[in-house]
Amino acid sequence: MKILITTEFYLPFQCGVTTAVLNERKCLEEQGHEVRILTIHDGKTSTYEGGVYYFRSNLPQFYKDSYATLAFSDPLLDQIYEWAPDIVHSQCEFFTMVYAKKIARRLHIPLVHTCHTDFDAYGIHFTKSDRLWSWATSTFIPRILKKVDYIICPTQKNYDLLMRYGTRNPMEVIPCGLDLRHLDGILEADERATLRRSYGFGVDDVVLVSVCRLSEEKNVGESIEHFRSLLKVRPAVKLLIVGDGTDRQRLETMVSDLGIQDRVKFTGNVPMDDVWKYFKVGDVYISSSMSEIQGLTYIEALACSLPIVCRRDPALDMSLIRGINGYDFTSDEEFQEAVVPLIDDPLLRQKMGTAALESVDKFSLVRFADNLMRVFRSVIEKRMDEVDR
Repeated sequence: MKILITTEFYLPFQCGVTTAVLNERKCLEEQGHEVRILTIHDGKTSTYEGGVYYFRSNLPQFYKDSYATLAFSDPLLDQIYEWAPDIVHSQCEFFTMVYAKKIARRLHIPLVHTCHTDFDAYGIHFTKSDRLWSWATSTFIPRILKKVDYIICPTQKNYDLLMRYGTRNPMEVIPCGLDLRHLDGILEADERATLRRSYGFGVDDVVLVSVCRLSEEKNVGESIEHFRSLLKVRPAVKLLIVGDGTDRQRLETMVSDLGIQDRVKFTGNVPMDDVWKYFKVGDVYISSSMSEIQGLTYIEALACSLPIVCRRDPALDMSLIRGINGYDFTSDEEFQEAVVPLIDDPLLRQKMGTAALESVDKFSLVRFADNLMRVFRSVIEKRMDEVDR
């Protein structure tokens, strides 16, 4: 089968959608399908390279991790029409969605969409009015998705959100598959110690680690506040914040103003192939994000044998086994109640780390590919039946 994936988020930008797209391409190609990607880059001309259609951008970046365009009659479309995919799978709702709809309509093929976004959490980038944002999302998201043949939701949280908006497309929950094989690497003791020393951490320090894009909706500032409170009872603990983004400068200033810069370190951007090392430099994974749909970094942390301590959210329902592979929290007190025993007891960290690794089997790429192909074949057969009638 020929499958076209459309996305605004793609390499070199690293985020959950990029990971999901790369993993989908990998698992479907391993099953013998031909997969190509349509995305937008910052070049002045559109190009095709390595199975990826890079459409030119002609607008300022609306978001640091992606590009925008209104060049919807790009000549590169003719190459896609000639290739003639059997189905389009869109991963973003805006600029590349326009291409996805146009291609599906021109070729009379189905359009399947995976909705990765917690739209409620992204209002902070556009307006201070929760009421206005709620009206806008509940009004326009169902309209944008109206012509989609089938919607895939990575979690029940996302499914419930779309239902609340009044979305009436056929939908189901299918967790995104993760290629966790790159997390199997063994970080030797010497390399771990060297990496820790590069941030001023000792071999025996307990290090909390946060891995995410540094943008406002990830709520890293709350994690820093919880960490500052934790220092009052466990002054030797450390925090490593892995990632980069538009909120980094504000967060670094916040850490400096709080006077805890000797305890909190920022890595900046880390090559994707090396991220696993930074998980394994830490002892406990923490997050205060409220914008996750599936929480891919939570799963990656579990695959690196880290217990997770995350802000309570429906996105955790698929990965967290409370008291077994981690904890959730809603307050500063609950954060400390979860983290302090893990700081104090190396055997507890080890036990929960073992359980963490055992809990990620259900996110295998093989299962993900099988579920996707079941959906793809179903919508293609339905479209063919409609044509025959």
